[in-house]
Amino acid sequence: MNAWVELVSGLSATAEIECGSASRIEAIDAADGRVAVEPGEDAVPRELQLKGPISCYNVCVALRNEAGDPRQLTVAVLIPGWLTEANYDGFLRKEYVTAPLQQGDGPLSRPASEWTMVSADRQRNREDAVEIDLALDAGEQVVLSSIEHYPVTVCNEHLRELASTPQARLRTIGQSAQGRPILALEVGAPDAPRSAVFTGTLQPGEPSAWAVLSMIEAALEGGWWLDEYLISFIPQTNPDGIYLGRCNVNARDELAALGFDEAAAGGRLCPQEVRVLWDYLSVRNPVVYLDFHFMRQTNHPYTKPYFIDPAIYRDPAVAEAAVTLNERYMEVSGAPEPFRVAIGDELWRGLAAYQVAAQLDAVSFTYQYTGPTSSLEGAQEVGPKTMLAALEVCRKLG
Repeated sequence: MNAWVELVSGLSATAEIECGSASRIEAIDAADGRVAVEPGEDAVPRELQLKGPISCYNVCVALRNEAGDPRQLTVAVLIPGWLTEANYDGFLRKEYVTAPLQQGDGPLSRPASEWTMVSADRQRNREDAVEIDLALDAGEQVVLSSIEHYPVTVCNEHLRELASTPQARLRTIGQSAQGRPILALEVGAPDAPRSAVFTGTLQPGEPSAWAVLSMIEAALEGGWWLDEYLISFIPQTNPDGIYLGRCNVNARDELAALGFDEAAAGGRLCPQEVRVLWDYLSVRNPVVYLDFHFMRQTNHPYTKPYFIDPAIYRDPAVAEAAVTLNERYMEVSGAPEPFRVAIGDELWRGLAAYQVAAQLDAVSFTYQYTGPTSSLEGAQEVGPKTMLAALEVCRKLG
């Protein structure tokens, strides 16, 4: 795809921005300013996606008006038929968001971290598309997206700012497949009797950095945990995937969240980001681990914790703490029940939370803040609540 595609005189678009995602952009009615955008899709066979995780759900494009007067346009986000047939079109049938386009330190422009919902009266669901009406002032550049991305370059800048606090230390724990640093911010006492780890999901289509960065800010406000814990926060475990606008894969088109069973067994045939995270987790076993997920999705039933069968834990005190923390997470989520993970589950064996419980005997959860009521503001509120619940419940472990 060319860097910028001219749509009509003075109006152009591109997906070649940080977090950009689209497989096709073209004008379909120049007179009316109508534009078609086909979403990007990970290079994962669809028959595999139907077993989970689905990958085709991300649109993120920049639009600019180089004309000397304001312009109106309508962007039609095309819904792949197979997504509708599989009842996964909710990934794209949602409220879209916009943000200013800005130039960062890297080679690509990026969305500013100031997302605004498109008003309901400017968005329509069609049988095979979602139509969004936009108005661009003269010279204006905006990003239209289905996801409130937290660009890697912006996240790293924020982490460096937070690391200037005396209680915080920023570490590079490894590199991604394309050589980007994977950063962990450590908070609290290095010689504390116990440690805790909070990560954003390896699935780049879920911008969980919003929640994890809010956890860091809450932790740095001060409390007993700064003396009793060494707390590690890794907001973006798959920076390549986020930078490239992928949904569930890394730069090598590997399903980035899978492979922890291989890593835990000492193998190296897993995504590089998996090896980096597992090596970090296993150097100093945490007493509690939480992997946070966040995505607005209209047809997902409700937010919830994923509760691994407590029989997976060797220490009865750890199993008891896991049961208690599940109860706390149920209160936070308001869910009628958690998603229960059976021991030996074929999919879950490959995930971080499962192997942390099975191999490191640490209280371990995936928390999924995904559903029809989820929001960016909600993720920033729920993140600190899940962190504090974990620290309180596991305070006597270790």
